[in-house]
Amino acid sequence: MAPRRKVNLLAIAEGFAASAADLRDLQGLTDRQWVLLAATDLFEAWAIGWPPGGTIELHDHGGSQGAIVVASGTLTETTVRPSDRGVALVCARQIHQAEHRLFGPNYIHDIVNDSGEDAVSVHVYGPKLETMSYYRLGDRGRLDTVRTEFIEPVGPFDVTRNHDPS
Repeated sequence: MAPRRKVNLLAIAEGFAASAADLRDLQGLTDRQWVLLAATDLFEAWAIGWPPGGTIELHDHGGSQGAIVVASGTLTETTVRPSDRGVALVCARQIHQAEHRLFGPNYIHDIVNDSGEDAVSVHVYGPKLETMSYYRLGDRGRLDTVRTEFIEPVGPFDVTRNHDPS
């Protein structure tokens, strides 16, 4: 069997981010909204509109790697990872327009638009999403799994809004 082709998730995200802020479906939102940009056998790409206050709970992207590029506005990402002692380590940082984040499998984070302006980001995952688990910080700073969702694969012509790709 031939090895899988490699894709540059960041390059794909940066390419889509060049025009994602102009997508009509992501303008003037009152709730977070997403649009499928592309889906291949190697990756899927989404644009997400974040109105002021738009957020998603702590989650991972299963076994997928990812790249996020902010096309417009500023988002705050909070990452959480368990320490050797089982206590969660929490780190928050802003991602400004044209900045990015890369992550590997089982990366746990949330994103919020805590600015007063709309924001748009592009998220590219490879391989395509199969599961997403959601978390909360429990007693004594431990990370607890709330639920795991199995994701229906998207095809190149889907315009689904059934699952949240954040």
